[in-house]
Amino acid sequence: MRILIAVLTAAIFSGCSIEQESEVEYSFFVAGHIYGNPLYPQYGIYDSLKEFIPELNNQPKMEFGFLTGDVVVKPDSLHWDSLQIELKEFNMPIFIAPGNHDRGLEFEKRFKHHYQSFDHNEDLFILLSPTNWNIEGEQLEFLKSNLAKDSIRNIFIFIHELIWWAPDNKFGGVKINYTPHYPGSTNFWNTVAPLLKQTKKPVYVFAGDVGCTDQVDAFMYYKEDNISLIASGMGGGINDIVTIVDIDKTGTPKLYNVDINQPFKKIGGFENYKLPSID
Repeated sequence: MRILIAVLTAAIFSGCSIEQESEVEYSFFVAGHIYGNPLYPQYGIYDSLKEFIPELNNQPKMEFGFLTGDVVVKPDSLHWDSLQIELKEFNMPIFIAPGNHDRGLEFEKRFKHHYQSFDHNEDLFILLSPTNWNIEGEQLEFLKSNLAKDSIRNIFIFIHELIWWAPDNKFGGVKINYTPHYPGSTNFWNTVAPLLKQTKKPVYVFAGDVGCTDQVDAFMYYKEDNISLIASGMGGGINDIVTIVDIDKTGTPKLYNVDINQPFKKIGGFENYKLPSID
């Protein structure tokens, strides 16, 4: 079991192999912290991602986009208006798992629910918005009811905070965006993870609370049993990461990272990355 922390440069992208289009059933992308660097707040989508939208639109099997929180720097009407106008530049549905910068009355007015789910091609997609890093109450019951569904190949869960992280556990070496937000404990390992393991299905949990500056990590990956934990984000201007997931014809997910400051290329599967690791 390893945690992989990416500090990606152009050199990583040389000699990569790209999945053949004919082998892909469908694709989606995941992007976190798309308002960018908190030291240089702006309206709308972070510039590097906005410039990358045509590349995502040009991917022939790209069907969805998932934004893993902190999509606006302030949850007021002006910031949400600016974002929603720019989201129209995508030619696919975009789903938001709201983060701490996003939650509030304005979000509820526009989207009604902080959590949702849907099925697609035998795969299950769940978007959650943990309360102070915990999945509890109605959201926990919502998660349980979705995990009980039959005939599901893969389960994809989208959140903002790295709710598996703690300063004194195996993930403490991962530099997240703002450690003072850690509430002191979470119910991920004692409540949520056992539920995910009981499914016996491949479960991928994506979070977006990294990468906002060049002082924090742009990416992490960890696998334990049937659960894969992935975090990525942007704002640092050097390593701004979008994760792309291709579902192949057998229903197997192939996960890739793309540094959106480099020419569009995909690296091989996460477990093959030659990156610094923490055991």
